[in-house]
Amino acid sequence: MEAFGVTVAVTADPEHFTAVSDFLPPGARPAKHAPESGRFALVKDTDEALLNVMCDERPIAGPLDLRLALGILDAELRMYVALHAPDHVFVHAGVVGVDERAIVLPGRSFAGKTTLVAALVKAGAQYWSDEYAVLDGDGLVHPYPKPLSVRIDDTRETDEQPVESLGGQAGDRALPVALIAFTHYRPGVAWAPRACTAGEGAVKLLEHSIAARSRPEQVLTAIRRAATDAMVLEGDRGDADQAASALLSRQPVS
Repeated sequence: MEAFGVTVAVTADPEHFTAVSDFLPPGARPAKHAPESGRFALVKDTDEALLNVMCDERPIAGPLDLRLALGILDAELRMYVALHAPDHVFVHAGVVGVDERAIVLPGRSFAGKTTLVAALVKAGAQYWSDEYAVLDGDGLVHPYPKPLSVRIDDTRETDEQPVESLGGQAGDRALPVALIAFTHYRPGVAWAPRACTAGEGAVKLLEHSIAARSRPEQVLTAIRRAATDAMVLEGDRGDADQAASALLSRQPVS
């Protein structure tokens, strides 16, 4: 299959094929030719109830049960595409769309991105992603509508939920970035962000960019253009619903 200009292959036993197809990268479509690298596989262990995750005939993880193996495969596929996409820059961030412009929420895993994205969607924003802001060379952010990885009972385990289960809708077009908010969840904190310059926003986006080391010039160009006309805010936040309301009230009018 091909996604964002990157061709990958996934091999699995017929009994696992349907499950694997639910974990393909967003936007994946059939490719005409198999890749020389990026060949992933789920392979049965000697204990046939368990699976090993492989890439280019090298083990990545295992032996694991099907659920964990699919989680590893999902993460590895997404990272592979993010690292090798020729025309797009991937930034760890949640993204929603409001009035034809994007709100970008950079952050690492378990920083509260998905919770805040979900709150924004429930408040009326459209869903672009809870994991990557996918930027083109002009700084526009493209949809990456994977299911939301909702934390289970404050653990590090997640449940994948389609945005429709929140009453939301996924976006289908590239948007200019209106607001970039660097925020991390801290219980009981009232969100009182400080304003940052566009230059500060670009530097902070660089810290969250996937291919910053392998394609620095391309990454810098995309994030600078994304941040140029955006409002940039930074500050810890508490309740997601309150932070979502505050973010939406600060959304510049297009």
